[in-house]
Amino acid sequence: MFTLRRNNIKSNKAYGKWYAHTLRNTELDLSEIASRVQSNCGVSRANVVAVITALQSVVAKGLKGGHVVNLGELGKFYLSIRSESVDNPEDFSVQKHVKGVVCKYIPEGHRHMADGTLHRPFTEGIELKQMSEYDNTGHISKRIRKGGKV
Repeated sequence: MFTLRRNNIKSNKAYGKWYAHTLRNTELDLSEIASRVQSNCGVSRANVVAVITALQSVVAKGLKGGHVVNLGELGKFYLSIRSESVDNPEDFSVQKHVKGVVCKYIPEGHRHMADGTLHRPFTEGIELKQMSEYDNTGHISKRIRKGGKV
């Protein structure tokens, strides 16, 4: 499910054009997912592999139904549409302008009371380093891609 939205960012080259925007249904929470998994395969907690396999099916069906799939502390999954912009909504064609559907993920997070900052356990503590050795075509050198160090 999607709707068309107009790009209202004046500095963007697609300003004023229309694009596809995914509509999200209600969330599929962990409790509902657990109920659906149990009804799909009737496994005990000890049979983790079977549960994970059933969970994959439930997540896929939830996403296809337009739900945001919330896996509690794991985070949330939802679908998004990649599309080209058009000048008028009447010009939009799914076959011509939709380039694909992608699954997006939002890791679980919480706000700290003291400063209001958002903390996401899955992404905290990541150290970003810029790669500085490139070959003459502008790509990261083969030595780096094969595990060498700069």
